[in-house]
Amino acid sequence: MRQDAAERKALKEQQKKLEQEEAKFLVEMERNRELLLSETDTDKISSLEARIQELENQQNELEAKKEEITRLANGKAGYVYVISNLGSFGDNMFKIGMTRRLNPQERVDELGSASVPFKFDIHAMIFSNDAVGLENQLHQLLQKQRVNKVNLRKEFFETTVHELQEVVEEIDPTVEFKTTLLAQEYYQSQELKEEQLTNVG
Repeated sequence: MRQDAAERKALKEQQKKLEQEEAKFLVEMERNRELLLSETDTDKISSLEARIQELENQQNELEAKKEEITRLANGKAGYVYVISNLGSFGDNMFKIGMTRRLNPQERVDELGSASVPFKFDIHAMIFSNDAVGLENQLHQLLQKQRVNKVNLRKEFFETTVHELQEVVEEIDPTVEFKTTLLAQEYYQSQELKEEQLTNVG
């Protein structure tokens, strides 16, 4: 819940920034429109029109971002992620969680930077208008494989990547599910460890 509150607060801050940015675009657009009214040079007219069009496009993008933020902050929308960390937990341990962040990768990076030695691999990132419901559905289907049966906030499940893929694709067949456990940092660390041992020998 604390994580959810922090994410909602961050979304509100992002919305405020976007609104400030939008105000700048509106001022700039108005200024260009006023210049256009009194301009007679055809080259300058076309460059002013092009600039106004560019500003309108940027404002439309901002509007779309604002709508997405509102949806994420007020509703149940968000991203459900399926991640693994081979070097930290082995090849049959997966975390299934959710985030309301606009960039869900930030949450995964955060999880991989704090108290584990290696970064997480992402197997699936599913956007849903009811991310809370989707996360609960996945947790229910994998209830028997839940590792910590006492603290349900610990969202780790012991299963195979292919079994997990089946469960996810059964719920949403359009999901792009990656079965490879890349574990780049882990494998690179193993190679360096072997090199060090060879050099010592």
